[in-house]
Amino acid sequence: MSPERRTLLIGLAVFLAFSAYVMAFSPIAAWRLEARLQSAAEEAIAGRHSRWANVTVDGQAATLSGRWPNETAYESVIKALWSSEWSGGWLAGGITRIIDNSIAQPGEAASRIIAVSTPDGASLTGIAPGDAARTGLLDQALPLFHGRIQPRLAARSGNSNPDDWIEAAMALLTGLERLDQGSAILDSGTAVLYGVARSGDDAQQILDALAALPEGIRTVALILSDDDVIGGGATAEDCTMLLEAAFAMGRLRFNPGSASLSPIGRAGLEHVAAVISACPTNQLGISVRPVVSGDREAEALAIRRAEAVRSVLITFGVTDTRISVVTNADQDQLVRIVLDDEGES
Repeated sequence: MSPERRTLLIGLAVFLAFSAYVMAFSPIAAWRLEARLQSAAEEAIAGRHSRWANVTVDGQAATLSGRWPNETAYESVIKALWSSEWSGGWLAGGITRIIDNSIAQPGEAASRIIAVSTPDGASLTGIAPGDAARTGLLDQALPLFHGRIQPRLAARSGNSNPDDWIEAAMALLTGLERLDQGSAILDSGTAVLYGVARSGDDAQQILDALAALPEGIRTVALILSDDDVIGGGATAEDCTMLLEAAFAMGRLRFNPGSASLSPIGRAGLEHVAAVISACPTNQLGISVRPVVSGDREAEALAIRRAEAVRSVLITFGVTDTRISVVTNADQDQLVRIVLDDEGES
């Protein structure tokens, strides 16, 4: 054997040995990666309202099981799982797939998606009725938004793909993509669209297109423009759904121990005020949750935060006499807008 061949074989052997060592003992080794993801996923869901959730990681796929106490807690756990480790591909990434074996409480939707579009980009989160539905929706949604949408869409176990689900979802997302900014929500029986259009004509065209949604899906829409307001809520239930869409535009955040709203939270309240102004309800309450129930200082801070929200809504045109402030230690959200029933028909 020539010296050159011997050197080549020795080099190859060293390379293979090093590769084997890396794959077996490095941080990206399969068993180490899976163990790290399992630990990170468990830690991520160990917070408030998450005791119902159980997670098992196989490779980079997380299987969620348990029984939802409410939709807010469910969505919080899904978001926590997606963000439990850094994003990335199969080599050194985080969770790349969520298999949802959790059980919806009676009255909860079997599938539900929320999409938000802003000048900075778009997001798509929630739960598809099955893997086939999830794949089919993403195949169409990604090109629609020209790669500027970030999907974090889980799926129920199995390959369920209701005939009308992707059609309804894409009709809603198509309307959302035409808006300057907005949000869309689709559950098993209702499609909600809120946003700002370039003109009143654009707003009307978007609303007209939603009339072609599959039979059995009710549409609730409110589209604003410089010269018109199209749509709105006919009942308090409609307005509650529109408020949820408006809240999706910017989470209400406060600095720790402070009643000072973040810029994103303040901007989100402008959308909330637009919905309130277009709703038939006469009175509404700002319901806040103290950080520590029964603590006087925490309850006083909660009231100050509610008053800060009230003040911003008044700035954006909501009549001050319509707004009251209450505290509720049992609610899931830090701040909720509660509408009365006077607008129901």
